[in-house]
Amino acid sequence: MKRYVNWMTLGGLMASVLLGMPFFRGARSGIVAVHAQEQETPQNRACSVASLKGAYGFYRSGTRSGDIPVAAVGLATFDGTGAVGTARQTIRRDGVTVQDLFTDPPAAGPYEVDPDCAGRFLNPDGSVLAHIVVVDEGKELFFTSLAPGVTVTGVMKKIN
Repeated sequence: MKRYVNWMTLGGLMASVLLGMPFFRGARSGIVAVHAQEQETPQNRACSVASLKGAYGFYRSGTRSGDIPVAAVGLATFDGTGAVGTARQTIRRDGVTVQDLFTDPPAAGPYEVDPDCAGRFLNPDGSVLAHIVVVDEGKELFFTSLAPGVTVTGVMKKIN
């Protein structure tokens, strides 16, 4: 029994020394504390109209009336409230410039963004012009036109 107690005492002493050694050398001890923390993921981060604020550069391309190619580049600005989004763009249809980024007035209209980051560009009368998806906390968005006879998709990237 005495031998058993000696081994237990020696074992306890060795364990104490081994676990305490890093602490005495100024390093961390062998005991690790783990803290659970909820990480933000796209599933728990909500979007809103405030997700779109500032200037964006964009391009879009597709067809109009079945087979007429359409392409455009431009600048869009969002106010962060959903009240006003504006866009200036150069549009080419079937190789002909039909709107100029530098000379034509901007188009304007409200926009909506749902908590799941899907949204809509609206015409001034409230009808839906395009569906959008806000990506990367508003740094980018994808859109597709809902205008009759138009199959156009595009991408917007935040400038500032």
